[in-house]
Amino acid sequence: MMPEFIPALGILGLSYLSLALFALAKFGHFKDVFNRPPAQWQSHLLTLFAWLLLAFSLSACASDQGWAYGSILFMGIISLAAMLVILTLSYSPRHLPIGIVAGSVLTSSLLLSAGL
Repeated sequence: MMPEFIPALGILGLSYLSLALFALAKFGHFKDVFNRPPAQWQSHLLTLFAWLLLAFSLSACASDQGWAYGSILFMGIISLAAMLVILTLSYSPRHLPIGIVAGSVLTSSLLLSAGL
């Protein structure tokens, strides 16, 4: 039997990835992380993938809890993910790519085990 918090952790990972990509799409954050400005196409691509992950995160919440409770869960998870991205960018921006890679591996394994 799988614990009930496993899908929520996977959705938290998706939300973290989405907000981290939104942050990297911005000039200042990209420059803090990589010491160079992003190209225009990189910024657009990061924003596109961020929106796709955000939509997938909302749909995963809705499929797990239904639209009524799923939207409330989504708002709470997005708030927590935003705080994690803010803390990462404030204290160690160079670790954001490591968080993105670790988050994608963890998220995909959690969501696959949860069946979402």
